[in-house]
Amino acid sequence: MSGTEQGTVLGVLVATVHVLHPVDRVPLILTVGTEVTDPAVAEQITNPGCWEGGQQPAESSSSRSAKKPSKSAD
Repeated sequence: MSGTEQGTVLGVLVATVHVLHPVDRVPLILTVGTEVTDPAVAEQITNPGCWEGGQQPAESSSSRSAKKPSKSAD
């Protein structure tokens, strides 16, 4: 996956997943053993069973919850 390598491995897949490229929005198929380095890709993989160790990468799940701003009723 060229252009999205961040260097730090966020997690390793134990299942094949289908995601969208975060910039081009084209479908990607990531296979077992893929080392996910892009947080934008990692946050699309929400099933913990797809990740080695059975947990979604911590950086991915924390960035996901941080993106949801609370709306105040005016």
